[in-house]
Amino acid sequence: MNIWSAFVGLLEQLLLFFSSLTGNMALGIVLFTIAARLVILPLTLSSLRSSRRMQEVQPILKEIQRKYGKDPQRLQEETLRVYREHKINPVGGCLPLLLQLPIFFGVYQAVYHLMVPEQRVNLSAAAAEMLKDERLAQILAAPFFGMDLGVPAFGPNGFAGFAYLILPVLSIVLQLMQQLMATPRVQDPQQKAFTQAMLIMPFVFGYIAFTFPTGAVLYWVISSVIGVIQQYFTSGWGSLANYLRFLPPDNRPAPALSFAPAPAGQAAEAQPETPKVDFWSVMRPLTEAPVEPSETAGEEHRAARQHPNPRRRR
Repeated sequence: MNIWSAFVGLLEQLLLFFSSLTGNMALGIVLFTIAARLVILPLTLSSLRSSRRMQEVQPILKEIQRKYGKDPQRLQEETLRVYREHKINPVGGCLPLLLQLPIFFGVYQAVYHLMVPEQRVNLSAAAAEMLKDERLAQILAAPFFGMDLGVPAFGPNGFAGFAYLILPVLSIVLQLMQQLMATPRVQDPQQKAFTQAMLIMPFVFGYIAFTFPTGAVLYWVISSVIGVIQQYFTSGWGSLANYLRFLPPDNRPAPALSFAPAPAGQAAEAQPETPKVDFWSVMRPLTEAPVEPSETAGEEHRAARQHPNPRRRR
């Protein structure tokens, strides 16, 4: 708890610092969001590149599944080999989100302490000292398009107003866009089912946004906007073009990847495939006339019966 309190106190000071630079609490949150995204930018770009490589190797993984589906050990070995050769981290896409979640909840608590007068007793000592500046106090009291950044859409006092619904709805829309852009337009059935199941997550965070202070939701919306821009320059429109037909198709050429199994000494060989039988191969015995045994063959058969093999024991 001491570590978390120190982290929230640091966020309180940063929000006050950026607000003092801009003269507005909302603009201070925007600047703070950009700064936070810049800090985790290297990890975010690495995750986006890993996600794009994962999309590119989907045909290879599907071929591995087809060949070694009955051999779990070989299937795992070949899958890990593909990940290693293409420098893919299967869980790399979760790392930026795992880093953003503590910041999101920390911003929620920091905004709650700063914007709700009754909660300022919970401010860190450094933030409380900064708030002694009357200019900062006036900045915090200024509304954002008629909204109080410390008030949620649905809070203890009930519904705050229709204007407070804008940011939560935007957060849901932007998260859905980012998630659809991160998935390829053409997917295999298993991947498509997984993608559809994950579409529930933006609505979960949207429900949280309806109950969080508006200032914290503003941070999440700006962060989602930056995420959508980064995703576009990494993978284009992705599956979003399947739902919005007016979007142009991606002109990025798909890399030509092929599957080369590991040498026989490193892993067991795959089972040979059953040769395919076409329609005419099945019908040929029914269409061809039976071959009559020749007279020569009949005479040879009778001679063999009259003169048995002398080496055969009688």
